[in-house]
Amino acid sequence: MELSKEEKKELSIGLLREWWITATQAFVDSAGSEIALHFIRPHFIHSGKAGFKMFPSATGVENLADFGIMNFKRAQGYMLAAMMDGSWGPTYDADDGSGIGELQGCATKGQCKEVCAACEYLSCEAEMLDPSYEVLLTHSLARGDESCHWLVSKKGKVPNVRPTEEFLTPPNLRLKSELVASNEVRDALSHAYLGEFWVMTTKAFVEQAGSERALERLKFYMRHSGMSLGIRLADRLKAHQRKVDPVVDLVLLIQAMHQRKGEVRKQTGNADCEIMECPFSGSPSESCLQYEAFFNGICEAIDPSYEFAYDRMMTKGDKTCHWTIRKKGELVKEELKEEAPSDDPVKMLAMRFAKGEITEEELEKKVAHLRKLGLMK
Repeated sequence: MELSKEEKKELSIGLLREWWITATQAFVDSAGSEIALHFIRPHFIHSGKAGFKMFPSATGVENLADFGIMNFKRAQGYMLAAMMDGSWGPTYDADDGSGIGELQGCATKGQCKEVCAACEYLSCEAEMLDPSYEVLLTHSLARGDESCHWLVSKKGKVPNVRPTEEFLTPPNLRLKSELVASNEVRDALSHAYLGEFWVMTTKAFVEQAGSERALERLKFYMRHSGMSLGIRLADRLKAHQRKVDPVVDLVLLIQAMHQRKGEVRKQTGNADCEIMECPFSGSPSESCLQYEAFFNGICEAIDPSYEFAYDRMMTKGDKTCHWTIRKKGELVKEELKEEAPSDDPVKMLAMRFAKGEITEEELEKKVAHLRKLGLMK
């Protein structure tokens, strides 16, 4: 399957954005909005502070004081628009240093207000530039407004800016802002930020609910995300003609787009890959397990007789990650082959059942007979 550069970008960024939004929604569904935001908030504030420190090296703007707080917010707005599949509309500036930035359109369509709140926590970036200022989300799609308005103003003072005013920012500073928001910079930072947002939300959920409970909800959402993608791309992959190959191709495509680098081995009917480099290697293991659920959703949509499974993860301390795609029965057979002693009658029966040599009814009868003879509890 060939995808254009634009299609690959939309797919890659779109998936990371979807995973962040659905992870947030999963957390809210489980714990409620107030508790979810309580745990999410410190992660996003920390990210905002880290982003502020990285801004000069990422954009080439060395003197942030001269760049100005409104231009900083404007550059941040272009980034937010790229991440959320919206557009950064008019920016209104007043002579007292206050200003309004407008975000038109958003991937959330106002359905997850907690995502908007998380974005607001990031605004500490601007406040670090000048502590006398604050940034507030005064209008929001999530609240039913037509667009999102970000107000930059002096703390404790009524701002002069109004949305009907014209630009007062010097043209040379607007030009710098546009350079900061180049497509190349926006795309690279969108991947980095959205991936980080997804991981941070996962961490917050695990902190509050524990790994098992958080994963139960997160994997459910991710599996459906994978199924949706598999169904959408099945025709382009010619899935009905190619058995396991379209599953493998789609997994490898997404893996490459997310900068996960490794060596792939394809065999008749299965494939495996050892990953040596991954931007999520320092993330919690729950991130890998969400990937596993997502790829199993793809399997289910294209050919449910296959499954995807990790047996090594860098997020669990292994030196590399390793995954396999193969028939579900083959996974069971191999596990039984490795684990079952030859003199264990129960596991020998389980192996025969996995191979299809006996039916489920025959298995139950034989196990019942072993219990009757006292050979098992």
